[in-house]
Amino acid sequence: MGKLGTFEYPELSVDDAVRYAELLVNEFHKEVKDINEFAVRLGHKSANSGAFFGKLSDMRKFGLVDKKTYRATSRAEVIANPVGNEKQTAIKEMVLSIPLFEKLHSRLKTKNPTIEQFKTQLIEVTGDREKSSKEAEKIRKIYIDAVSYIRETQQEQQNEGFGNMDNGLMPQQTANGELILFRAGKYNLSLPKDDANIDVLISILENMREEKKKKN
Repeated sequence: MGKLGTFEYPELSVDDAVRYAELLVNEFHKEVKDINEFAVRLGHKSANSGAFFGKLSDMRKFGLVDKKTYRATSRAEVIANPVGNEKQTAIKEMVLSIPLFEKLHSRLKTKNPTIEQFKTQLIEVTGDREKSSKEAEKIRKIYIDAVSYIRETQQEQQNEGFGNMDNGLMPQQTANGELILFRAGKYNLSLPKDDANIDVLISILENMREEKKKKN
């Protein structure tokens, strides 16, 4: 869990948070009895790991694990075993339960802010100009990944610039060469063509590669 001003933000990806919630609910039967076993399943040698407790802290911030115990919350149960569109709604609530993400989302009105747009709003929201300027690019990548899970109405998606894109993996540029359109699975991104956004796409693709390896 990172911190900026009075705001905390998760460094755990939404994909991993969802996967760990499913693990907690379906394989640990909603409550961890052996914390070391849970830590191992999350990729650590034991619970005596700062990285493991960082993940656990992020899961609690996302509202997936009880704050005082190692028990799954009702949100985690819905995500793990949804009915209808419950999972979609629960993930949206999970992302927007992070105050920093909720405030940025309401101000930016887009899932794909430029680095300058993002930095401006980050400074205004947190009131920490120095740290916001230094960490804007890192937090922007985390933010874009998180809000990409929030599906809006068809009209809102069109306003985001996705239009009638075909299904499948589609990185491409518009005619003027200044915009990169990217669609792959849950991701629907429309980003200005610059080094920072290229890094965002590389990061997303690397995460997708790691997720595929874990599933194989």
